[in-house]
Amino acid sequence: MSAADVTDATPAADPAGGVVIVVAMAAEAAGIRAQLGLDGRGAVLHPAFPARWWSTAALDDPITVVTNGVDPDFGVDSIGTQAATTTTLHAIERFTPRVVLSAGTCGGFAARGGAIGSTYLATEVRRHDRRIEVDGMREMMRADEGVLEAAGIASELGIGVGPVTTSDSLDAPPLDLARMTEVGAVAKDMEAAAVAWVCRRHGVPFQACKVVTDLVDDPEQTQVQFLRNLAAASDRLAEIVPSVATALLRHTST
Repeated sequence: MSAADVTDATPAADPAGGVVIVVAMAAEAAGIRAQLGLDGRGAVLHPAFPARWWSTAALDDPITVVTNGVDPDFGVDSIGTQAATTTTLHAIERFTPRVVLSAGTCGGFAARGGAIGSTYLATEVRRHDRRIEVDGMREMMRADEGVLEAAGIASELGIGVGPVTTSDSLDAPPLDLARMTEVGAVAKDMEAAAVAWVCRRHGVPFQACKVVTDLVDDPEQTQVQFLRNLAAASDRLAEIVPSVATALLRHTST
């Protein structure tokens, strides 16, 4: 899909509260939207950015899906931490959600029990590519951004839990691998810590749901694994994310 294929479809009113699901790629979001009955090409989140949104706004607790959209200069999904940060910021300010969920695919680790299709909720979210050996800055760059405790939800839904780490690279050079090993990461992604950072600043509870497309510790090239398994992992996201969102709403009900 190119930027030219996207047309505006602005709902009559913005949803408020509920859960916002932040997704980077259209392919990752398509099945989730289908499961929630969210048709069409979405509405513009902010005029300066390509992010789009859809919502079950008629419900008392709306579920709003937000994607980073198609980069207008390059014609591909806007992936990575910059897009995730701006999308999350605009979504929180516009919809004032009760909870935010970062949903998407990830790399996993066979050494820690991961396999293609393994599904996780986060116990913590960190960045594995930030290396600044200056007091104060070192700790800021390596900090856990914080997650809503969800071990009970994971047990209820039969999915795994563990640390999620984020960077803007698909590959995993030795320095990054060392950091991921240090924290015992079960999922390596490109957005979760950025979404969590915005949520922490706004005081909004955060969780991440990630499905493995590739194994970081497999000798096969990451991009080959990712492209081969993206469709199946996206199907798994469609199967599990609506249930996670509903459980999070129960967990945060007032």
